[in-house]
Amino acid sequence: MTFVKIILFLAAVGGAFYGADCYHKIEKTKTELLQLRAEFPQTQESLAYGKDEWIKYEALKIKADQAAATTAVLKQQKENGEKNLKVALEEFTILAAAINDAANKVRTNAASLTFPEIKLTDGRILKDAKVRKIEETQVSFMHSAGMGNVPASQLPPSLQEQFDLGTSSLTGTIDVTAAGMMAKTQHLEGLSVACPIPLVVKPYKLELKAVLTAKSFQGKAADEMEVSVNKIRYAKGTTLNLDGAVAGTLKSVSALEGITNPQQQVNDTKVSSFPAKRASFSATRLGSELLSESLFILNGEEMWVVQVIFSSKSKAGRAIAENILSSVKIEPAP
Repeated sequence: MTFVKIILFLAAVGGAFYGADCYHKIEKTKTELLQLRAEFPQTQESLAYGKDEWIKYEALKIKADQAAATTAVLKQQKENGEKNLKVALEEFTILAAAINDAANKVRTNAASLTFPEIKLTDGRILKDAKVRKIEETQVSFMHSAGMGNVPASQLPPSLQEQFDLGTSSLTGTIDVTAAGMMAKTQHLEGLSVACPIPLVVKPYKLELKAVLTAKSFQGKAADEMEVSVNKIRYAKGTTLNLDGAVAGTLKSVSALEGITNPQQQVNDTKVSSFPAKRASFSATRLGSELLSESLFILNGEEMWVVQVIFSSKSKAGRAIAENILSSVKIEPAP
């Protein structure tokens, strides 16, 4: 074989191998292309999902940015409100101190004042009455029949105003306002009440077969005011009687040691659309007047008893008790 023929033979063989290699590569590429085409819809779906998620993210980010801006505004409003409240409380404290000082001076200067005759609201008449001492809830007199203390509520309106006593007194108004500012809404397992005295759970047990559970929340202030909220749940089908509950509670108060001349008044009312009774009680005990304002509320097999007990020594006690009871609400079940 000549050299030229050898070259041509090698070229032909090489071309055949090259052609075969190209064919295999083309077939492999076709196979890969088919696989890619099969995977393409899934890839499209993944891209679409990613795009949707990105859109959701952007929407959430916008909402988050808006919420952050709103939160910042609310935070600023809260800080401004707290600052304004602090200033108001400071101003109120200064005003209250000034009014109390003025009232105390009036009462001090009134000591030794004499009155030919004083007609009390209970019908008694004090002859040749001389003021010995004036307190926030009573006045001590020396008179023709002896001496003794007269509750502020029994003084004629003119003397109540002169000595800044009674329900219309400035110091009493200050005390009621202060109690209202100090009052915080307390949520007691289905009942809410705005009370300046913290109420905590205390042991409470009723020896009645129909009673399933009984719980009591109680608090006491330094000026002889006590607040209690009792929650009693009865067995299903138990017939409950608000009048009986009122009578039983007032009877227990009347049985306290030293109680004389008990008086009571009961009226129908409603609390958060539920039937209720409002009871007022008063009596003399250990030289002072004992008072109680109560609410009895019926909600199915559940009964609530909210009671405020105070004495004539409690500053503006009746007005504060009224504020407490008027704030009572039965909360909707969760």
